[in-house]
Amino acid sequence: MLLKDHHAGYIEWDEFEKNQAHIAVNAFGQKGGVKSGRGGRALLAGLLTCGRCGRRLGVVYSRRTPGHPYYRCERINQMLAKPRCMTFGASRIDPAIGREIMRAVTPMAIEAAMEAERMHKNNCDERRRMVDLDLQQARYEASLAERRYAACDPDNRLIAAQLEKSWEGALRRVADCEARLVEARQLNLAAPVPDFVGIAADLEAAWRAPKVDMRCRQQLLRALITDIIADVDEAQREVILTIHWKGGQHSQLPGGREFQKPAHLERHLASAGVYQTYWHGLRLIIL
Repeated sequence: MLLKDHHAGYIEWDEFEKNQAHIAVNAFGQKGGVKSGRGGRALLAGLLTCGRCGRRLGVVYSRRTPGHPYYRCERINQMLAKPRCMTFGASRIDPAIGREIMRAVTPMAIEAAMEAERMHKNNCDERRRMVDLDLQQARYEASLAERRYAACDPDNRLIAAQLEKSWEGALRRVADCEARLVEARQLNLAAPVPDFVGIAADLEAAWRAPKVDMRCRQQLLRALITDIIADVDEAQREVILTIHWKGGQHSQLPGGREFQKPAHLERHLASAGVYQTYWHGLRLIIL
């Protein structure tokens, strides 16, 4: 039996359900659902679903250094010993998805920048509030230690010495918390506020910034995209990606031109086991 609000909780019920949803999404090994972003060199790892068998596409890397990522439907071959549904490289798929993400978020860039600035200010205030709460707790413990020392029998030197030592330790914690609070206030005043509006005006540079790792990009994709269905048009030699956005908006990108695979690349992929047909053209249908 579940009785909501029967006792005062540490967090609200809505926040609890939100945390449970995040835990379910981050459960990488469980069946179903979009997998959590774990970094690597493939942008769409954990997001692609095979349009033919419905299984999740995996990521493999060529054996030649640095190891180029490829998306491959592997489960049907591992579980049923059937031919793989598809294999295609990430060299043109990932940049195209990145450009589409930039195109989708550009109209909301200024609003997102203002929200990021507000969150930055709230984070600074929250850190200062936590230090202030630590200081209040330290002062209470110091006051309690002082009262215990004052109530102690002076003739009981062993207990008095121990209480005096505890009092001194509590006073040192108060001094440390006061120093941390002063430092936090000075940092908030001296630290320059990030130029969120400037970042919004140049999202492409922010997306390609060296300090932005692949895991951060994957998390951004999961904030905007629910799932991506991949299929291959063998007649047109194109990879067809059906992208399901959160919110139901849709758009369409023109198809890419056919790319002929060089002979040396074919031999290398065959020897590496990565294979089969090198789909370098690209057509995106976003739903």
